[in-house]
Amino acid sequence: MSLKMCGVILLLSLVFSTTAYETVNSTQIKIENNSAQRDYQEQEEGKVLPFRTFLTTVEIIIICVSTVLLFILLVLLTIYLCVYGCVKPTCCRQNSKEEYTQVQLHRERKISAIWKTNYPKV
Repeated sequence: MSLKMCGVILLLSLVFSTTAYETVNSTQIKIENNSAQRDYQEQEEGKVLPFRTFLTTVEIIIICVSTVLLFILLVLLTIYLCVYGCVKPTCCRQNSKEEYTQVQLHRERKISAIWKTNYPKV
C-alpha cells in the first residue's frame, strides 16, 4: 500500500472513532433526579436579584431591532464601498473643465497619458 492510502485509512479510522456519541434526553434526566427547572417566584418576591433586568420588554425589543438595523446598514455600506469605492456622488462632482486650474489640467493630461501608455503592473 502506498503512503497516501495508509494516511487516508488512518484519517478515516480517526473520524469514525471520534463520531461515536449517545443521544441523551437531559430533561428526562433532570426530572428523574428531581433537578428540573423550578419556579422561584415566591422566593424572589420583594428582592432585587442580580440576574433580573430593569429594562422592559419594549426597551429590549427596541435595542435588538436597532442593533440589527445598524448591522444591516454597515453591511450595505461595506458592499457599496467594495463595489463603487470611495468616490463622490455624481451630483457633487465638478462637471466643467473650465473650473480647473492650470496645474490641475496639466496633472489630468499627465495622468491620462500614463493610462494611455498602459504600463505593465508591478
